[in-house]
This record gives sequence, C-alpha cells and structure tokens, in this order.
Amino acid sequence: MTAHDAQTALDAIRHRRQQTFDAYLRHAYSRPYMIVSALGLFAVCSSFDLPSPWNTVAVLAGNALTLGGLFVHQRRAPVRRRAAGPEALSYAVVGVLLLVFFWAVAIAAYFTGLPARHTFAAAVTALTAVGASYALRPSLETMIRGNGRG
Repeated sequence: MTAHDAQTALDAIRHRRQQTFDAYLRHAYSRPYMIVSALGLFAVCSSFDLPSPWNTVAVLAGNALTLGGLFVHQRRAPVRRRAAGPEALSYAVVGVLLLVFFWAVAIAAYFTGLPARHTFAAAVTALTAVGASYALRPSLETMIRGNGRG
C-alpha cells in the first residue's frame, strides 16, 4: 500500500463518517418528530386545566403520543447511536429548563387573570421548545461531531 492509497482510504472513512453524522442530524430534526413532540408536550402540560377524569386521559394521551413518536422515530432512524454523556446531560438540562419555563409562564398567567393558564403556558412552552430546538441545533451538532471523534 502506498502513501496515496492510505490517504485515499482515510479520506473515504472521513467522508463516510460525515455522511453518517449528516444523516443522524437530518433525522433528529425531522419536522414530523418535532410536531409530535410539541403536541405531546402540549397535551401533558395543558391537562392541569381539565377536570378530574379528563386530565388523566390527557396525560396518558400526551405521554402515549410522545413515547409512540419517539419509538417510531428511533425505529426509522437510518443511523443509530447512543447519546454520549455531555449530550445526554444537555438534553436533561433543556428538559428541566422547559419545565421551569412552563411553570413560570403558568404563574405569570395566573397573576394576569387568564382563565386557562396552564393551556396558555403549555402552548407557549411547546412553541418555545420547537424554537429552542432550532436555536440549539448548531451547538448540538458540534457536540455530536465532537463525541464521534473519539
């Protein structure tokens, strides 16, 4: 094997790794998954405004929608990989921040006198989650690509 052959092989490996990361990120930010996640988040968070038997139904439906969407999303993924430590930690931090944001908006809606404050807060939180996912995409891309170089 010559030096040129070795360099060509390394370039091919780097190109395939780039294709793999691109496919993973393209699938991770697919629009149907974002819509299903936002609807599930909205259903669960807005259930606080419903009366007793219906709030349980809304929580179960929202969780089923979110978990079912996650299952289908993972099964259809062209590339499967495990989230590394910093990546999983960032997902957890974003989840906690969304929860804090939801309760802050619900409290603010309470003090402004809105009748369905949890529904309003759920809608704002779901839209914020979608917007935040697009805003955080470059930093997540950098994190995923950095974890793949190990």
